[in-house]
Amino acid sequence: MGQTAVTLQQLVCDQFHGVDDFENIYYSINQTLYKKSDRETQQFFDVQLGDIHHVDLINPLKILVFYQDSQTIVILDNRLNEQLRLDLSTLKPQRFIQEARLAGERRLWLFNADISQIELYDYVNDRLISSSIPITSTIHDLATDYNFCHLITDNAVISFNSYGSKTSRIELGAIHEFAFDFERLIVQTSDGWRGYYFDREFRFRESEINTTSLPKNNLESLYLKAGKLYICHNDQLEIYPINLKKK
Repeated sequence: MGQTAVTLQQLVCDQFHGVDDFENIYYSINQTLYKKSDRETQQFFDVQLGDIHHVDLINPLKILVFYQDSQTIVILDNRLNEQLRLDLSTLKPQRFIQEARLAGERRLWLFNADISQIELYDYVNDRLISSSIPITSTIHDLATDYNFCHLITDNAVISFNSYGSKTSRIELGAIHEFAFDFERLIVQTSDGWRGYYFDREFRFRESEINTTSLPKNNLESLYLKAGKLYICHNDQLEIYPINLKKK
C-alpha cells in the first residue's frame, strides 16, 4: 500500500526546521524563529546573532538554536524563552564550529571545522569529553541523537559513538536530502529514496520502504518524526506516514 500525502497547511517561510514531540511546527522568517501550535504562535528573535543555521528539536523542553556566523548557541525552553547562551568563539583552543547539536544532559555534539573532527563537549564544565580522528571527507551536515553522531558527506553516512569511535560507514549515491529520527534514516539520493535503520551492531541497514508517492523535485527540507516524514516544498508542508521495516 502506498503512502497517502496529507497537506497540513500552507507554510511560507525562509526555512522549515521541524516538528517536536507534540506536533508543534518550527520555522523561521527573516531571522525570527517561530513555534506554531493549534492554539498560538510564539517567536524568538535576536538580530545581532545573524541567520539561524540549525534548530535541534530532539528535546522540546530544551531547544538548541545554532547561529554559525556569530558562533553562538542559544538554548530555549518550550515557550521559546532563552535559558542559556554559549559563545563558541571563546572556546580554548579557539576553533570554528561548523555544526552544533544537543547530546544529552549538559553535552553538545560539535563539528570542529579547523581540524575536521567531531567533539563531545560538556558546556556546563567547559570540558571536552571525547573527539574523533580527523575526517577526510567533506562534511555537509550532522544527524544526531544522544549517543551517536552521523556525518553526512557527498555520498556517504559515517557514524560515531560518544567515545569518538567510528562504528560504520555506508556508501550511497549523491545525497540530495536526508532526515533522521532515533535509529531511522531517510535519504534522497541520485538513485531515488532509501530507508535505513540503525541496528544493534551500530550500523545502518537498508529497510523496506514504499516511496512511490514521495515527491522527487523542489524539496526545500525534510524532517522525520515518530514515523512521519514532513516535506516542505512549494510553500506547503506535507506529511507522509513512513513505516521502516527491518529486512
